[in-house]
Amino acid sequence: MELLGKEQIQQVTGDGISWQDAITLSAKPLLDKKLITTEYINSVISICLEKGPYMNIGPQIVLAHARPLSSTKQACISLLKTTQEVSFIDNKHPARLWFFLATPDNTSHVAIMQQLASVLLNADKVQQLLAAVTIDDLANVFSGE
Repeated sequence: MELLGKEQIQQVTGDGISWQDAITLSAKPLLDKKLITTEYINSVISICLEKGPYMNIGPQIVLAHARPLSSTKQACISLLKTTQEVSFIDNKHPARLWFFLATPDNTSHVAIMQQLASVLLNADKVQQLLAAVTIDDLANVFSGE
């Protein structure tokens, strides 16, 4: 299973956008495919406002997610890379890789998380993601090319 294909990846400068914008943009491919609804995106943003930056899972990396919602069609993930840092919640948590994970239940996302962890625990792959210039470059990190 390919974790992230080109249709699930976007790249923007990040100039002048808020962390809420980054989360919303990161979810756009899933919203466009009708895999999630705006309810899920709003839930993620509400959790961040309530609980703080705990979704900042590593240097430059945010894994935006919320509790399962029945409106989510299937477990899915997308990625927004910003070429400039966007402060997540506060200036102590700059990020450029904005993953958005959605799930309809408590278990269907486990395989996605395992695959994502194998990429994000590899420092070379994280550096490749941060250095990527094109969406093809980003997709290639996940396809193993």
